[in-house]
Formats: sequence, C-alpha cells, structure tokens
Amino acid sequence: MTGTEKTGAEGPPPKYTLCSLWTEFSLTTGIHGFNKISPSGRISYRGLLWILAISGATAFLIYNLVKEFGDYYSYPTATKVTNKVQSSIEFPAVTICNRCPLNKTRLNVNPHIESYFQTSSLLKRFNKQGTFNFTDSRYSDLRQPLSLDWWTNMSMDGSSLLHECYFGGDNIDCATHFQPVFTDEGLCHTFNFNVSDIVNVNNAGNAANFIIIYNIAQRYYTYRENMAAGIKVLLHNPRHHPDANPTVVMAAPGFSTYVAMHKSEYVYLPDPYMAFDDTTCVDTTSTTFVNPLKHYSPYTYDHCFMECVQIKAFNVCGCVGPADPQPDVPICSLEKQDTCYTAFVREMTKNITFEAECGCGIQCRFETFTAQVSSSVFPADIWSASLLNTTKAENSEFLRNNFLELRVFYDRMMVTSTKQHPQYSQSTLFSNVGGQMGLCLGASILTITEITELLVFIIFYLCDRCRGRKARNRINNW
Repeated sequence: MTGTEKTGAEGPPPKYTLCSLWTEFSLTTGIHGFNKISPSGRISYRGLLWILAISGATAFLIYNLVKEFGDYYSYPTATKVTNKVQSSIEFPAVTICNRCPLNKTRLNVNPHIESYFQTSSLLKRFNKQGTFNFTDSRYSDLRQPLSLDWWTNMSMDGSSLLHECYFGGDNIDCATHFQPVFTDEGLCHTFNFNVSDIVNVNNAGNAANFIIIYNIAQRYYTYRENMAAGIKVLLHNPRHHPDANPTVVMAAPGFSTYVAMHKSEYVYLPDPYMAFDDTTCVDTTSTTFVNPLKHYSPYTYDHCFMECVQIKAFNVCGCVGPADPQPDVPICSLEKQDTCYTAFVREMTKNITFEAECGCGIQCRFETFTAQVSSSVFPADIWSASLLNTTKAENSEFLRNNFLELRVFYDRMMVTSTKQHPQYSQSTLFSNVGGQMGLCLGASILTITEITELLVFIIFYLCDRCRGRKARNRINNW
C-alpha cells in the first residue's frame, strides 16, 4: 500500500490506472533514469530531457544487441596454432615406388608389350611417333582384359629390391614389414600401412627412425611415361591410400637421401561454422556420421574424389585400373587403358565442374607431413668393398647406378597443431549483452525480471478492466 491510497473513514481509495502502475514501476526499478521522469504524470523539461536520454540509450542498446546477436549467429571463428612436444609420435606410412615399376624381362613373354610401352612413353615426343595402332591384328592380345595377377607378375619384385631395412635402430625383415599396394605409379610397397598396430617413434633423428637400402634394378627398366631412375617416396597417413594426397619425395641411385619430416595436425569446427572460408567441413568423428564411400575407409576428401573419378571412369570405359578397389569388375586392357581410362581420369582430375559434381567435403580433422630433403653421395669409397660383397653388385659403377640409401625421420619430437575455436561462446554472448545493458541503462538480468513483472501486472490490469472489475494495486498488494 502506498501513501497515495486512502482507506476507511477518509473515503474510498483513488482510482488505480496504468499511470499509477507506471509510477510504481519507475520509482522501484533498477533501470537508471526512470525515476527522473516526473512520476506525478506532469512532464517537466527535466523529465523530457530524461525521456530523450533514456530513448537514445535504449535505441543504442537495441542497435548493439542486434549487432551482437548477428555476430554470434554468423559463427565467427578464431584459429590457434601451437607447437606441442610429445614423447611419442605416430610414424607415417612410407610407400616406395620404383620409377619403373615394370620388369622388362617379364614383359618379354609378349613381344608387342615393350613396343606398346615405348610408343606410349615420353619417347614419342622426341621421335614424333603417333599413337599405337591397336587395330593391327598382330596386337589383338593387347585388347584383352587384364587382371591384378598379370600386373603383379609383370612388375618388379619388391622383396628382392629391398636390400636392408631398419626401424628404430633395429634391423627388420623387409618382406614381412612391407606390403604390396597398387597406386597410380604401379605396384609399390608400403611400410606401416593399414595395420592393426601402427608404429610410433619415441626419438627423433636420422638414425632413430626408418632406413632402407634399395636396389632400383635399372637393367630391368622398360619405357614408361617418365625417364627418371630412382624411387618415388610417398609419406601419408597409415590409414589412407598412398594416392590420397601424400607428401612426395624423390630419391636417386648413388645417393643417400635424408627426409626430415615435421607433422602438422588440423582440427576445424563442423557445421554451422565455416572451416574453409565459405565451406563447411565433414565431421567424421560425430556419432551420427556414416561413411558414404563404398570402397574407401576412412572418409577423406581425397578418398571421396578418387572413388568418384573411378566410378565415373568405369561407367564411361567399362573397366577399371589396377589401383581401383572396385571388386568384381574387369581391369582395363592396355588398349582401353590407353585410349579411354587414363585419358578420362587425367581430364576429370583437372575439371573443376566435375569436382563440384562429386560433392566431396573436406574432413574436419586431418594431418600433413612436410619434408626437408638433403642428399650426399652413396656409398662412400671406404664402404664400396663391403657393399659390393653384401649386395653382390658387379662393380662400383653398378653399385652407384642402382643402389641408394633412404632415411625418413622426424626432425624433432614436436607436432604443430592448428585448431579452430568459436570466437563467440554462449558465455561470451551473455557477458557482452550484460555489458551493453549495464553501459546503456544500468540494467541487469534482474532488470529483465522487473520488466517481465511489469508486463504481467499490465495484463492483470487489462483483465480487470475487461471483466468490469476495479483495477487493483497488485505491485504493493502481492
């Protein structure tokens, strides 16, 4: 009950109106400036100035709140890069591909095979040769579908080319620790690939990780698309196919090649956040995620695009390459591979429109390996006699032309982590909103409760009037 009400012998209480309700609210609210407006109902110049001040502050508050909520729902992000020293780091898969994966002596069982490879190689650019004439009746066998066994039998024997293998300072059996895998290069051999027990390293340095001595066997080389001698080294995630965006290093015979690696990890936020400019990423760690790929696991952008190209190539050419994982489908003949499959795949990988049609999204978590490469002559003269004895090489010249040493290692036990964070969290939003309310009107969360209470009392007042009842002072009588 307020001092403006009179009861009992002094007569009936005055009529209670919305103005009375507003007066009660303005005198008791915690919002700054409302009590400066004349509560008597008569607006003075001072009250008018305070109305303008409160209106301006309220408009400024609304503007800032709209901007604040707009910023929050635009889902801005911040990226943090840190270097983490680790006691153990997962070692990548190391895929070794001879620059000529085919064995000339094995191809000689078909007298036309080498002629085909010579014509389809880079040599035709120098000799100005045309395309191979597959319609010639002498080459009918080149039009027959092939098999994985055929490609395996025609390829270099990886187990015989890996002369010595070491990991973690220990000598390991090359044959059991490397597995054959078909890639775009042909039949390659991979260490630490898709195994149940992926190896880790606890030390960095060129003597602590991976070392091999490899014989490229140049005497068995035949004509291919490249003219180089040596090996192509693919560094990649042990769970991913070697063709899925590896780090590539070349190593030449007669040299000891050192590959100092550094691992980087990337973690981006899933939808609704934009991970890559205006593109969202695929959250493969979500409990609701289901891998949409038929032939590759786990899901990655590169696996997705590879499968998309391979399926499209099969639909166009009716066959697949030896590196394609599609089961129960024919592998292309040399004619189909030359005239359809290889040309189609090369064209599609450069086609931006086709890339968009595949609809492949980049996964939110991935890793990369950067490599610094250095080399020196191999072997040193003092080691030639010893290696001639163990490798059964014919002479020092043969040794220098065919053998190489490769060392792959982490330069330090450190991983660079790039992680995306929300720039606005809910607590940040509430703090900013509270700060704006306090700055503009001196308001708080309790002020919202006061305004809500006022609205409730206005509703009660209107209900009393609609029912024909006398409005009551509910603020002080509740």
